[in-house]
Amino acid sequence: MRLQLYLTARQALPFDHLPTLKGAFHRWAGHNNDLHDGLSLYSLSWLRGGRGSRNGLHFRDGAHWSISAHDPALIHALVGGVVREPDLGLGLTVRDARLLTPPPFQDGEQWFRVLSPVFIKWQTEKGQTADHLTHTDPRADELLTATLRHKLRQAGLDDAGAAVRFDRTYAGAKTKLFAYKNVQCRASQCPVIVTGTAEQIRFAWCVGVGNSTGLGCGALE
Repeated sequence: MRLQLYLTARQALPFDHLPTLKGAFHRWAGHNNDLHDGLSLYSLSWLRGGRGSRNGLHFRDGAHWSISAHDPALIHALVGGVVREPDLGLGLTVRDARLLTPPPFQDGEQWFRVLSPVFIKWQTEKGQTADHLTHTDPRADELLTATLRHKLRQAGLDDAGAAVRFDRTYAGAKTKLFAYKNVQCRASQCPVIVTGTAEQIRFAWCVGVGNSTGLGCGALE
């Protein structure tokens, strides 16, 4: 299920505003250790509708923000949180909200645009600095697939046959450098193709692909 939020923005946003979005999500969701510390079976998009300038992002016509989750109960909890506290911080306020059900997917392959860049971390040894892999790296698809299958198993769903790959034929694919709490990250603004059953594809639409979907990466349109 997906919660589509429409926001007003009273001031320019700093580029490093993702922690504010994550903080609002967790306030709305309420106290839940599994949600805060566990595997993210949900995905947060980036804000859409803004224009960049030297002093930040401007949303003169408002911003759109998508929050999706495998568990509908989480989405309903978020709705209650939004009603209680519509202000996110940084001058952002929810002015409208809509609940969206997943599209009627079919078994096979499904092409998706991304609502936020896909982030992939590759760490060969514990404690070693992780590499950030992009759509041009031949290891990327294998890691995307492994992450999706791991999340499917964590949700108690069959992971057999599920796969994710970048659409490398897409002419507009590019990488995106973004900051999260002053840490520089490199991700891919590139469509993906999810293969599997209708249930597996629907799951990917809800939880996103790649790493850090709970921080705002890998959300699917």
